[in-house]
Amino acid sequence: MNEIQINWNGHVKKYQAAMEELNLDFCFLTRVKSITYLAGCFVPWKSFIFLPKEGMGEPELLTVLLDVERIRAESHLKNISGWGPMKGFYWEKKIQSAAKKAGVYKAKENPPKIGVELGVDICVTGQMLSYTEAELLKKMFPGCKLIDFNDKTERIQFIKEPEEIEMLRKASEITDIGQVAVKEALQDRAQGKKFTENEIAGIGTLAMRKAGSNYEWTFTGNEEIGSGYRASWTFNGCTPATNKIVEEGESLLVDLHSEYGCYLGDLSHNYVLGNCPPELKKFNDVYEQLCYTLIDNMYVGNTFDNCYQEVRKVADKEGYGNDLFFGLGHGIGCIGNESWPVIVPGKEWGPLIFEENMVEIAAVVFNHPGLGGLRLESPTLVTKKGAEILPKTPFEVDYV
Repeated sequence: MNEIQINWNGHVKKYQAAMEELNLDFCFLTRVKSITYLAGCFVPWKSFIFLPKEGMGEPELLTVLLDVERIRAESHLKNISGWGPMKGFYWEKKIQSAAKKAGVYKAKENPPKIGVELGVDICVTGQMLSYTEAELLKKMFPGCKLIDFNDKTERIQFIKEPEEIEMLRKASEITDIGQVAVKEALQDRAQGKKFTENEIAGIGTLAMRKAGSNYEWTFTGNEEIGSGYRASWTFNGCTPATNKIVEEGESLLVDLHSEYGCYLGDLSHNYVLGNCPPELKKFNDVYEQLCYTLIDNMYVGNTFDNCYQEVRKVADKEGYGNDLFFGLGHGIGCIGNESWPVIVPGKEWGPLIFEENMVEIAAVVFNHPGLGGLRLESPTLVTKKGAEILPKTPFEVDYV
């Protein structure tokens, strides 16, 4: 049992308050981040939440039949039932029945307004409403109106509650432990001993599991370990570990992922084994400048666009402007909450501002093919006094 208690019932009320603003009869929620946020447990299968208006009954979670009993034991929701592709278990029939039971749908003459999560998520685990699901809803509720609830979902989870921040802090402590274990293994390697990327991933994972992590959450290959040419591809933001041997004198990035009480940790750190070539050392030094400039600009009221421009100035001044990826951060929170918002310039995202108690992954992806590649990912809390980095692992490259 986690010593930090999340107000899961309060999460439900936040969603219902947003439903009231849109005058919805009920919500049909499909996103992993919504399901986790409301259910309070790990739900890996294709699942749905029926959420009625406040005072019209309890939410109901539908998940694949084979996982119902576990989720009943672990979820904070009272109503958990199973669905499957067989007579009597079709999800669309169950949703229609739940709506009738809650009194929010009575007949074809009174079609409901249904909140759904529309759009495109850069993560394959996003689970926005699919075309097939939308068509089945329309069949079950003739004349219904599907109202996009996704902006509400994002805003509700954008600003973190104190208990959520503590969960994220704990998840970050666990990733720190993983990085310590990796560094110690690299330092203690016997003469001539070489590690594969997969071995390094295993060292970090074992240490984090011992520290209480339940899940290496990312869909990009669990722990992401990249070395040498695999670390330095242009805009290289995905390095699932392989059996490549890590050689001395090349970039080694170690990106570890933890989960504690449904909240996520994401920490990338960079190493060089043995002697570091002078050109790579210079590149690493510029990377460190970029990291500190990013943190300095994650303050309340600053725009995402201005934050990006200040970091880009450093890269341009040092002659590495083309090696800096244009995204400098992404969201973090409960399971499924791993993309929105992204710190990028431009019309869509640039005007967003840093707000107190948002937690964002400060991210720098800095790669020069043939030379080296580095990655910062570090959960960062925005406060009135500035940015607070949740992990303790430093930004500086470790020369082992």
